This record gives sequence, C-alpha cells and structure tokens, in this order.
Amino acid sequence: MTYFDGVSNIVKRNRAVDINPPPPQSDINLTSHGSDWLWAAFSVFALLAVVHGFIYSLTSVRRSGLKKSLLIIPLFTNAVMAFAYYTYASNLGYTWIRTEFHHVTTDRGLGVRQIFYNKYIGWFLCWPLVLTIFAIITHTRLTDDRDDILKRVVQIISTIFTRFLAIAVFVLGLLIGGLIRSSYKWGYFTFAVVAQLFAIYLVCVDLHHSFQSPTKSWLGNLIITFYIVVWILYPVCWGLSEGGNVIQPDSEAVFYGILDLITFGFVPVILTWIAINRVDEEFFTKIWHFHLNNGRDGDIGHHDVEKDVGVDTPRHSGDTAVPPTGVPNTDEALVEEEVVRD
Repeated sequence: MTYFDGVSNIVKRNRAVDINPPPPQSDINLTSHGSDWLWAAFSVFALLAVVHGFIYSLTSVRRSGLKKSLLIIPLFTNAVMAFAYYTYASNLGYTWIRTEFHHVTTDRGLGVRQIFYNKYIGWFLCWPLVLTIFAIITHTRLTDDRDDILKRVVQIISTIFTRFLAIAVFVLGLLIGGLIRSSYKWGYFTFAVVAQLFAIYLVCVDLHHSFQSPTKSWLGNLIITFYIVVWILYPVCWGLSEGGNVIQPDSEAVFYGILDLITFGFVPVILTWIAINRVDEEFFTKIWHFHLNNGRDGDIGHHDVEKDVGVDTPRHSGDTAVPPTGVPNTDEALVEEEVVRD
C-alpha cells in the first residue's frame, strides 16, 4: 500500500465509533454513518466560526464598536456548536436510558438507547443569542424616538430577559424528559412545549409590530418567520427520537443536524449582517450617556452646548449691564475713586 492509499483510507474512514465505542449496556446506538454526517455539520460550524473570528479580529473598534460587538453572536454560536458537534461526532457526551417504547429494536433486544446530552448544553448557551438578534431585527423601539430613553431601555431589557427564561425552560424540559425512563418524561415535554409556544408568541408580537413599522427589514422578518417553522420541528424530532424511540440515532443525528445548522449556523449569520447594516448606533450611545448621567434623560447630548455668560453678552439698548458676581460695577468704582480724592 502506497503513502497516498494510506492517506486516502484515513480520509475516507471514520473510526470515531470504533475508538469510542458505546457501552455494552446500550444497543440502540449511533453508527459510523451518523457520525459521518455529524463530522460534516461540525465542519460547517467550524468554518463559519473561523470566518467570523477573522472578520471580528480585523474590524476596527474605533470605526464601528457596536457593529463589531454584533459579530460576537454568530462567532459564539458557531464556535460553541462546533465544540458540541465535535463531541457528538466523536460518539462522546452521552448517557443511556431504557426506552419506554420499542419501535426501534436490535437483535440484542435490550431496548436501551444512547441519549446525547452535549447538544442540549450547546442549545442552552446559544439559543439566547439567537433570540437576541431576533429582538434587534424586530424591535422597532431601537429606531423610534417617540419614547424617552429610560422607557426604551427597560422595555428592551425585559423583552430579552423574558425570552431567555422561556428558552431555558424549553431546553431544560427536553433534556430532563430525555433522561427519564418512565412516562413522566412527557410531563417535562409538555413544560418545554408550553415555554416554546410562549417564546414563539413573543417573537410573533415583535414581528407584527415590525411589519407595521416604516423602519422594518423585510428580509429579516421573513427569515424569522421561516425560522419559526424550523423551531416547531425540534419537539417533533424529540418525540421521534429520545421520547418515542421511533427513529434510529443516525436519523436523529441527521434531523437535529439540519435543524441546528439552520438555527445556530445560517440564521444568526444572515440576521447579524442585516442588523449591522441597519442598527442605530446613536441609540446605544444615548444609553451610555444616560448611564453616565445617573438616569437624567434631560442631560443627554447637552454637554458640549453649554457656554459661559460673561460681560460681553449682548443686551438691548437702555439695559443696565450687570457684571458677574464678584466683579464691581464700573460706574460705582469711578464714584468711589472721586470720593477718595475729595
């Protein structure tokens, strides 16, 4: 065998499942075919992370500080998911649970399935940033000057924080449900779906206001609308895999891989660049000045317009000039000087 044949065999053959074999207690496991797909998904996440890391390092902080900070969203989501999918493709980061249903079986007949918890950790870390870029795209108050700065800041913070709580319940509900053997897992599945529907409702409310706003982004709104359909497929995939044991772990890997590439790979990249082109940096500058002024909205933007009023201030004809405090009046000084002479 030549050198090139050896290199070709290394490239073609994925030995992750052989090097990290599943435990003997589990018989419904990921195979090399599913691992091959997961390595492909890892490569996409890693490439997007490297590209945005390179762009972030080359962006001038002085020229565009806020817009550079927005690049952290696709950089972070792709880097974290690349880490998670490296673990997933290596057949690591899992536990095994006896299945409630036996739609998928093997010759061994144990009915024990691999449950990969590493992807839930990636979801928990990345999903809040995805919802943050949704809020930036759809929240018209970022460019609406009708409300005072304090009201706008409070509403934006409460909007993002509420979505963070909803997505945390969604992810944790699916994770805990997947790790339970009995039918009580469907109770946690219900908690997760309710939290997901609440988060979707909040996003749809923002979309409704955004479509009616003159500052809307049609492309951004349409992408978020498409994503809502993708989002609904996550509980469907869970019900077919960890929950109902209907599809093989390889099919589960493909299903989740496609959803994750859309959710944490392509959607954050596209929406971030849309936000970079239309976000109002002046609004965030006002927030910073508002913080420096200890919450006094009226002081924003007036630091450079103040001027001293001195003796050269113009006055109308017939007005008596009033000198500044501590400076004697010229006429009074002359009278005092004449009295001293006399």
